[in-house]
Amino acid sequence: MYWLLDYTHQEDLRQKIIKLQTEIMQPRKREQSEQIFPFIGRKSRAIAAAIIENLTETGATVCDPFCGSGTFVYAAQDCNRNIEANEWEPYAYRMATAPFKGALTEAEYHNGLQQLLSDINPIMNKIYMTKCPKCEKELLFDALFFDRDPEEYYHPMKHERMGKVNGENVIFRQKYRCSCGCTEKHYDDFDEKIRQSLHSIQVEFPDATLIENSRLNFTAPTYTKYKNLFSTRQKIALVCLHNGIQRLPENIRDFFEDAFISIIHLGKYTDYRSKSQDNHCPENRLKETNLLHRYLEKIKARRTYILAQQFKLKNTSINCKDFREFFSKIADGTVDLVLTDPPYGDNAQYFEHAQRVHPFLSYDLSKDVVRLNKEVVISNARKRSNKHNKVQFLDDIETLIIESARVVKKHGFVVLYFRPEQSDWISDLNKLKHFGRKHGMEPIISIPVDTSDPSMRVIASAAWTFKNDVCFVFLKLDDNERRWYEGDLDVDELIYLAASKAATDLGNPFTIVRFNQEMQSQLRSVGLIKLMGSQYTNKIKSTLARYTYHDGAQYRLTGISPYDYMNKDMNAEIRLREFVPVVIEELTEGGRGFRFEEYVIHLATFMENGSREIIEKLHTSNRLIPELLTTYTYEDREQGKFYVKEPVPSYSVSGRINLRTMDPSDFEKLIADYFLKRGFVEAKVIGQACDRGVDILATNADGELELIQCKRYREGNNIGSTPIQRVDSYMRSRNAKKAWVVTTSNFTKEGRDEARITQVILVNGKDLIKSLELYYPGVYTL
Repeated sequence: MYWLLDYTHQEDLRQKIIKLQTEIMQPRKREQSEQIFPFIGRKSRAIAAAIIENLTETGATVCDPFCGSGTFVYAAQDCNRNIEANEWEPYAYRMATAPFKGALTEAEYHNGLQQLLSDINPIMNKIYMTKCPKCEKELLFDALFFDRDPEEYYHPMKHERMGKVNGENVIFRQKYRCSCGCTEKHYDDFDEKIRQSLHSIQVEFPDATLIENSRLNFTAPTYTKYKNLFSTRQKIALVCLHNGIQRLPENIRDFFEDAFISIIHLGKYTDYRSKSQDNHCPENRLKETNLLHRYLEKIKARRTYILAQQFKLKNTSINCKDFREFFSKIADGTVDLVLTDPPYGDNAQYFEHAQRVHPFLSYDLSKDVVRLNKEVVISNARKRSNKHNKVQFLDDIETLIIESARVVKKHGFVVLYFRPEQSDWISDLNKLKHFGRKHGMEPIISIPVDTSDPSMRVIASAAWTFKNDVCFVFLKLDDNERRWYEGDLDVDELIYLAASKAATDLGNPFTIVRFNQEMQSQLRSVGLIKLMGSQYTNKIKSTLARYTYHDGAQYRLTGISPYDYMNKDMNAEIRLREFVPVVIEELTEGGRGFRFEEYVIHLATFMENGSREIIEKLHTSNRLIPELLTTYTYEDREQGKFYVKEPVPSYSVSGRINLRTMDPSDFEKLIADYFLKRGFVEAKVIGQACDRGVDILATNADGELELIQCKRYREGNNIGSTPIQRVDSYMRSRNAKKAWVVTTSNFTKEGRDEARITQVILVNGKDLIKSLELYYPGVYTL
């Protein structure tokens, strides 16, 4: 549990995550030019690079066991990291690794293209031929819109992609326009004659039978036959292209074939939205696209892009294995970051989806028993009954978590892209967190990465809701920091509950005997009474030390744990009210303003470490997020920023220095000097602006260490329990005698209750001014 890390490490981690969130959640467009895979995927190379840059150092090792189109691999190369990657689907593996083969030289590319075109142009010119309605010049159409059932070419159903004026359905726009300037026409008898002539062209189209899956629109009996996904014209075009490429010299063939593979899906029956990835074969509003045009565009774009990238296999390994076999070759604790996009739920049946390309790769998924059995998927394919339920799938996901935790270094990261099913989002969220904690990782934050509106994007982060993708960040813990699990049961939580019940609601000290009574009750309730055996005594005591400290022969709760809010039934509104002033103080340091996105991002880093119970409670309090903001700040609409309301002038009428507008470091120096004047022999400032740890280490007249936390807050920004818990924890870890929290504002009821339990000394603004007046008469005011 990362709260067991020392405070400096916790704060470094929090600031790192804030920076990562801020970068990820910047509005950005998906770059078409970055997609050398056949389609625009949902993973962003820029977002992946931000994750890698923020969570690893140069030269670190990044691992992606489900690399898909290779986006994370390319991002790791951008960041000068080593990469161990894996993709088991043959089509995706080929396309992800293709860029590393390099691009052809200018001569190879030109000569190969000339040979291919001279070979295939006679057929291509025939099947895509049309005639300009104005000058009657013969040229190639770029797109043809039609209806399939009932068959209609002359007067198909109209839509916006047709001619703007009269619904023309034969298109040759932009660079494909006629030399006379004409760009479109109505289908006519010339076009019909060409279409009829197609039946005389005989080709051997792959005669493959696909795995039936109604969710992917591979439905029997018609659309499990591969040839039925394509029109006659497009079958001729694909076979013509494929055969022409096979006749090219061996040294250049692969490059030309990779481009071909990437446009196969454009040949199938598709609606007029040509970028659609849907396998559905609709009855009307269909489009035939000129596959020669698409191929020439794709191969040119791929070559240009790959030349610009200069991908190299140095420090990069991409495997084609089952992810379990892939992980088995990686040694324990050798990876800095596992960054992957595992298939999740029944909307990610990638292997079956790729069947629309497999026949041209001479590959048949239906006969690959090993892949079918080991694929990580939930599939509704009738013949894949062993993949129908979610239990087997979650077992695979847990294995992914186990292996990721094994290979990642201590305090390294595991980052998962995750698209939860809307009906199961709470259970999915908590299942991932449960798997992580069970196997030695602590979830740090979840970041929505694909929400179009930035305000909604950050609200989603605060609300733990999902529009599209979410990026989950886990921290790998050391053995002495991770939770103790027995099977699926969190023993840390049971020990905390036993200690909490022994302390009662008043937070009283308790004996080990009293604790053991409560612990026995907890263990009995979950069927783990075996843990009361003597062989577990020391482990239980060491775990108890995470939540308590000794007070003579008794124990007291520290009040610092991820279970506090969950099990003390803390009101979610109180929690938000406690943290919002802290966040606003950080964001307005030095009089600066902040945007709403910054506010919610910072707030989320305080709130995200809850369990399912606290998450559900916070859902009900989301309205407070904007309400509390407007309580403390006003909005400058021209700048789009928020500022603290009613700024207090630096000096009062009397000319005294206002403590609340002092520079934070000057305030800390003043408090250090104040303690020296009170008789302390040393008071050393160690904190920095915006630091919520200990600010001053002081040594009293008896040579004992005392810790002081300074909070230069505005009036109304009262301090809750969390800063008091933290300074108390630091006091115990440093074996200090006392801990102080000194503020220019005041304390909430929860803050005062926490101070009573922990015996932290509180000094509010009014008491501070009275005391300062004794040592600096007439100098300071509030």
